[in-house]
Amino acid sequence: MTTNHSDDDFVTRLRESAHAAVPASTLDLDGVLRSSRRKHTVRRTGVTVASTLALATAGAGVAGALPGIPGLWPSTQVEVSPSAEPPMLLEDGDLDVERPVPSPTDLPSGEPEAQAVYLVPGVQSVVRPATYRVDRDTVVLDLGLPAGDGLRYLAVVTLATIDGRHSATDLELVAGGDTALQNLREGNLGGTLLWRGVTSDAMVLPADGGPALVFGFSSAATDGEQHLVFDDPQTGGAAGAQGAPASPGDEPAPGSSLPVTPFDVLGDGSVWMRVLQVDRATAEPRGFVYAERGTWSASWCRTTSPDCAVVHDAAKESVSEPEPVAPAPVVAELAPMLVEDAEANEVPAMETCVAQRTGTGWTAPPELSGTAFWKAPDGVDPAVWRLCLIDLSEALQLAATGEVQPDGAVSPRPGTPEPSPSETSEESDSDPLGLGALLEGLFGG
Repeated sequence: MTTNHSDDDFVTRLRESAHAAVPASTLDLDGVLRSSRRKHTVRRTGVTVASTLALATAGAGVAGALPGIPGLWPSTQVEVSPSAEPPMLLEDGDLDVERPVPSPTDLPSGEPEAQAVYLVPGVQSVVRPATYRVDRDTVVLDLGLPAGDGLRYLAVVTLATIDGRHSATDLELVAGGDTALQNLREGNLGGTLLWRGVTSDAMVLPADGGPALVFGFSSAATDGEQHLVFDDPQTGGAAGAQGAPASPGDEPAPGSSLPVTPFDVLGDGSVWMRVLQVDRATAEPRGFVYAERGTWSASWCRTTSPDCAVVHDAAKESVSEPEPVAPAPVVAELAPMLVEDAEANEVPAMETCVAQRTGTGWTAPPELSGTAFWKAPDGVDPAVWRLCLIDLSEALQLAATGEVQPDGAVSPRPGTPEPSPSETSEESDSDPLGLGALLEGLFGG
């Protein structure tokens, strides 16, 4: 069934269902619904784009896999069904919009507590969040990490059933306190919404320069090795960082890699997340690399990437995008190599990256192919290799999204155009009470 209705069809359909329930009013209901739907469409489009960009960075050697979530979108058809029952129709054809008040239940039983550990100085990882089951398809997580101004990070995970197993279909990251947590547990809104959308790699950057929150869904802890890779904060992510392992007791250095372990959201092995808080004083979080024999994937997010990072001012309760910058020189050099035939040029691209990152004349062995990228070739530091996998993934995305210019240069994503005064006025004034969102929530659209 298609859901691509015109605005007029959409308004007509809702009016037919809503006319009996809405009293006479001077409010322009058609305008409210159209305005609300436009705003919802823009927001949904933004979420889709951000989620796609954050997820669609798997290497050319991996088919049908998402970064950190191998095989989530397999080539075979899967059956997706919501956990909750669909709304019922009354005998007269009207939609029954009355929903039962959810009864939050603890998961597991007893009052849970969030637990986080320092992997190395300046890097905390959530081992176990405080988890609350709101209803059959909603889970609230108290991540227990500070979000500034006395708040902490909370998350709402929406679930569906895919091939008989739970799968996450939406993620909302929120900054809030005890009141916000209680509201979320009761199925209501709460806190300041920082991010919405399924992702394997996104970031919240406190406006005061505090530790960054790096988060996303991942493969299971037992499925393979996962590393968080760091870059150089002093160069805006430019090339030059040398790969190295992150040593226990030492702050991560630019180019180092740190093994990470995701946590089991539901406790049944179906949905996994990795959530870390990283002090950016010595190194920037750059992305994640997943590797298992025969399979690899890499996801990346820079602190200057508006598609996957947000800036949160806790004191002002505001959220904004970071200013985009030009890609790192090594990424800009790799992207033009991947425009025409990425798969044919992935080995030369990795060869170029390793040589530049190490300042050597390294050449790839003749038998190397993209399917073997899961393991560093002999003589190459695994941390350098992981850093280049992320460089390659960012370059692949730039090549795929057309941001490589005819002369081979690569520019940052252009800023979002500001709405005209007439558009701004229409959007802000046509629905002062937010009734469009309410009606859409009741009747769909």
